[in-house]
Amino acid sequence: MPDFVVVEGPMAGGHLGFGQDWMKYDLRTIFFEIKAWLDEMKIKIPLIPAGGIFTNQDAKLFMDNGAAAIQVATRFTVAKECGLPEKAKIAYLESEPEDIVVNTISPTGYPMRMLKQSPGIGKAIKPNCEAYGYLLDSKKKCSYIDSYRHVMENSVGLTKVEDKTCLCTHMRNYSIWTCGSNVWRLKSVVKKLPSGKYELPTAQSIIADYLK
Repeated sequence: MPDFVVVEGPMAGGHLGFGQDWMKYDLRTIFFEIKAWLDEMKIKIPLIPAGGIFTNQDAKLFMDNGAAAIQVATRFTVAKECGLPEKAKIAYLESEPEDIVVNTISPTGYPMRMLKQSPGIGKAIKPNCEAYGYLLDSKKKCSYIDSYRHVMENSVGLTKVEDKTCLCTHMRNYSIWTCGSNVWRLKSVVKKLPSGKYELPTAQSIIADYLK
C-alpha cells in the first residue's frame, strides 16, 4: 500500500501524463472520481492533488473535499530561494497566456508544457546522452538523436532541430522553461517596483498565502 498518491491534472507544468487529448480532462473531476472510488472500496490512501492549484481558494476546495495535502510548483518558481536563473524567473513573470504551449518536442513521447520562448527550443546541439544520462522513450530510443542525425545529414549551413529537443542538456542548463498553465498569473501576486524590477517573494510568504 503506498504512503500517498499524487493525482496530477492536465494543467501542470512539464511532462503531462496524458495524450494529445489532455484538454478533455480536469483535475477536479479526476480527483473526485478517485476519492469516491477509494471511499467506496474503503481503501485509505492519502490523495494529493497537483496541477493548476494557484490560490488559497483552489487549495481550500480540495482540502475541504478530502485531500490530504496539495502539491504546488508554479508559485514557487519565482521565490527568492528557487535556484532558477533570473532570466527564467523574469520570463515567467512577464509571460502571457499565449506564451504557454503544450508541444511534443520531448524525446519521451509525452506532451510537455513550457514557455514558447524557451532558449532550448529549436537548438541543434550535439546529443549529450552519454554525459548526462539517457532519456529514452517507450522503445528505449532517444528521438532527439534520430532528429539530430536527420538534420545533420540533410541540411547545409545553419541548422535547427525543430521537432525534438535534447532534454538531457537543456533541462540541466535551465533552457527549457517548463511551466504550469497559470504561470502568466504570477505577475498578479508578485509586486513590481517603480524601477521595473520585481520584489520576489520568499517561500515562507507563499506558503502563508496558501494557508490564509
